[in-house]
Amino acid sequence: MIVILLSCLIVYAAKPASTSCPLEITPNFVLVPFGGSISAVCKSLSSQSKGMGWESPVGAKGLVKGVSNLTLQIDSLQRWYVDPICFVNLNGSQCTKDLPVTVYKMPDNVSISLESHVGPLSEEQLFSVRCEVNQIAPIHHVSLELLNGNKRVDKIWFNDTDVKEPVSKLIRFLLLSKREYNGAQFHCEARIDLGPLGRLPETSSEPLELIVHYAPTFSQPTNETLTLQVGSQMSLDCSASGNPQPEYSWKTPYTSKVLTETQSVFNSSFKHPGTYECTAANSQGTITKRFTVTQAPRPRRTLALVLGLFVGLAVVLCILGYFFVTPQGTYSCKKQSYTPGSATSDPI
Repeated sequence: MIVILLSCLIVYAAKPASTSCPLEITPNFVLVPFGGSISAVCKSLSSQSKGMGWESPVGAKGLVKGVSNLTLQIDSLQRWYVDPICFVNLNGSQCTKDLPVTVYKMPDNVSISLESHVGPLSEEQLFSVRCEVNQIAPIHHVSLELLNGNKRVDKIWFNDTDVKEPVSKLIRFLLLSKREYNGAQFHCEARIDLGPLGRLPETSSEPLELIVHYAPTFSQPTNETLTLQVGSQMSLDCSASGNPQPEYSWKTPYTSKVLTETQSVFNSSFKHPGTYECTAANSQGTITKRFTVTQAPRPRRTLALVLGLFVGLAVVLCILGYFFVTPQGTYSCKKQSYTPGSATSDPI
């Protein structure tokens, strides 16, 4: 028994190690849609080839002697699992080489919807977006992406590596609503990405437009101090952004009533400096803004003009007094010089 075992070991040790199989398949991999065709050529690189063949559940070819290449032809592939194997018979041995085949199917459709929600969203509200892809294969090469316009929001990959038939998948993306989402168009996008084999065109859902309600915010600083120039007019801008569109109300220093305005700009005449208060409100919140209006001092030029007029008038009065006021304090257009106490006579 020991002698027999030693003999076997000696024979095995004397046999040279097998080299790689001298077969070349073109193409070396196949990406094919379900129902598509396959054509591949297996070529023997050995001069000792005695015959070749293809093992396959579809399009198989038995041993063909005296050839150095053999074509596998499948006109309509109706199987999801197919692994063709090319074989060659050499002198006393046989070697094989696999042809990797990936069968794919584009999805029937991709859909998007809000889950368990009807109507507008509120700012800072959690909500769920459903993305569903129907009948796609192979699922372990599929990515499902949620996009806001062209901007990626989230992305997932499926890892069902043992499934090759078409399947449907539903993914829920949990998001927090923002005011920037108001009017935004979200969509889901499914893609088959086969790495070195290539990427297939994406399939997108119809867009889902979001409506987000949010409280008003002012476009200008919260409070403003303004100076009303003499003879000029002024408008107070209380513009605020919000959804729904804000409604405005005003409190003024010259009336105790609240003035309701549909516009954000207050154009009433400013007869009274003081504090004007604007309120912008909608269903989501209320904000208030104050305008402090002060009266500008009169320009120095105007004051100088008034003072000049008074000074000029005083000078004129002094001149008139010098020439036309008598010593007795009376006014006369024929004022003459005289000596107090002396008599005067008129000519005869």
